[in-house]
Amino acid sequence: MMASRRSQLVHTAAVPTLCTIVLLGMLPRPLHAQDALAILAVAEDTYRQIRTLRAEFSQTLVNPMMGNETTTGVLYLSPPGRFAMRFIDPEGDRIVADGEWLWLHTPSSVPNQVIRQPIPEAGPATPNLFAQFVDRPLERYRATYIGTDSVAGFRVENVFLLPRSPDVPFRSAVISLSADGMLRKVALVETSGQRRTLVFNSIVVNAPIPEEELIFRVPRGTKIVSP
Repeated sequence: MMASRRSQLVHTAAVPTLCTIVLLGMLPRPLHAQDALAILAVAEDTYRQIRTLRAEFSQTLVNPMMGNETTTGVLYLSPPGRFAMRFIDPEGDRIVADGEWLWLHTPSSVPNQVIRQPIPEAGPATPNLFAQFVDRPLERYRATYIGTDSVAGFRVENVFLLPRSPDVPFRSAVISLSADGMLRKVALVETSGQRRTLVFNSIVVNAPIPEEELIFRVPRGTKIVSP
């Protein structure tokens, strides 16, 4: 965020002073804690008005050992306990949190197996994917404002989050929020060192979600595995 330019009438003998004032006026002002607080307050208010959410997403994984991978699909959110990701690429893969269990089915790699486990409270597969960053965020993180960017055609403000608890399954996060307080991007550094970036497009809030999207039906002949 740039400081406002100031113009002053200065005696011609004070030209060096005028140059100094102009140059200082062009420098970014120091970033303060209140920048992050104000941005997160808007985001929290926006989240509390969400009853349902649908968004297209792209997810990029950068793994030091295995290289890069990008997936795409559609995300559904029905707070507080229901969430789904239906992948378009790779086609057929799904993650569903149905309010009781988290189901992970990846027929693109393991067609005859589905993983069922308790719903995690944090991480990219939690039904609180948005809430974990913008619902009471200052209780969970130390927040620092780090500037502006553009995501999917939206001007966004970026906030760096450092978890207060060691139980969170990532080391740090940068979240990108548009002026309406909507979460547009999340960039995580996970505890393994893997980097995960999620970008959200075509966000629609408070529209009905087909019930089938938030239910997982185990395909016939598929083995259920519980880690």
